[in-house]
Amino acid sequence: MISYEEARRLVMEQAKIIGREKVSLENASGRVAAEEIRSKIQVPPFRNSAVDGYAVRSEDTKAENFPARLKLLAEQPAGEYFRKVLKPGQAVKVMTGAPVPAGADAVVPVEEAKEQNGFVSVSRAFRPGENVREAGEDLAAGQVIIRPGIVLKAPHLGLLAACGAARIIVYKRPRVAALITGNELCKPGERLRPGKIYDANSTILRALVESSGAELVSIKQVKDDLDALVRALKAAMKRADVVLTSGGVSVGDYDLVKEAARKLGAREIFWQVAQKPAKPLAFYRAKAGRRPAWIFGLPGNPGAVMISFEEYVRPFIKKLSGRRDFWPREIEAVLTSAVKKKRGRLNFIRVRLEETQGVWKAFPADRQESGIISTLTETDGLALVPAEADFLPEGTKVKVHPVEW
Repeated sequence: MISYEEARRLVMEQAKIIGREKVSLENASGRVAAEEIRSKIQVPPFRNSAVDGYAVRSEDTKAENFPARLKLLAEQPAGEYFRKVLKPGQAVKVMTGAPVPAGADAVVPVEEAKEQNGFVSVSRAFRPGENVREAGEDLAAGQVIIRPGIVLKAPHLGLLAACGAARIIVYKRPRVAALITGNELCKPGERLRPGKIYDANSTILRALVESSGAELVSIKQVKDDLDALVRALKAAMKRADVVLTSGGVSVGDYDLVKEAARKLGAREIFWQVAQKPAKPLAFYRAKAGRRPAWIFGLPGNPGAVMISFEEYVRPFIKKLSGRRDFWPREIEAVLTSAVKKKRGRLNFIRVRLEETQGVWKAFPADRQESGIISTLTETDGLALVPAEADFLPEGTKVKVHPVEW
């Protein structure tokens, strides 16, 4: 067995960006920017009104002029442009977002003005720039708005749209295929026959992959048959950059993933990690034509599948996708109850997290067995209990990786 730290290093050492492509802004949500983008225009492109009201010269609203009575020249909705220069004693009605006419330097909100018979009355002084958005106050032309490695979310997309960008260069999404092994499996909704169990891992892996930003290209159940597994693995590698298998990586008679990978010429990078759960985790590099493909042999128990995905597969996918923040987020938390374990393997302890006055508390789940799914629904993070420890008393500070599932 290798250590958890060594396994993580070996996995991330293999992760290389797959490539780049151009996509429309409408299809860019969740994608990772692959180049620096600068604004081609200033934002806003012109001075505009922050409110519905009246564009005025602030000089006309000084106290000695109360109440200021200004002649209303025109009404200017958003999208229109008043081409004359505002002179003393004049005002133009403007809507939010409409250009502020030349000569005006403030906008009086409609709530603070009275319009009657072609004139507008203003009863307080307005300072220059009040309720006016200046041209370029958000962005200057040429300013960097997106840097490589940023995951594009609603604010980024809105910024790009405001700058007029229609298509952008992003990193390609990794394609992922999943193979679920086991003669004992049947699909949810089917009749549960004696000796059979419902396949939860297909559903789990579908959700995990989709939440990672990768593209799930296929998911298939495969019987415990070497020839069938070789065929399925070969087909999956043709379509995907990353192939996930669940089950079949331990030491039983029907654990055939390792043999199937060997028959396809895959190079074993490691098998078995000093951790609990997911000790029999396997990782391979293979070739699919001229491009590389990677195989993660995940254990069969749902808890081990979810935890090994979170600790290894998700960071691997993130790095393949061009993200810079690929490692799991790490916080320090205080255990609210003691943890006892055997020495020799790092343990991932499912915990519920609460923050009180800036201190995180980690509440260990009652059931930690890798076959237990129910406590995963209440898991906020995975506490890392070191391999050399055998007992951590209540109040011990531990590292915790908040989960993203």
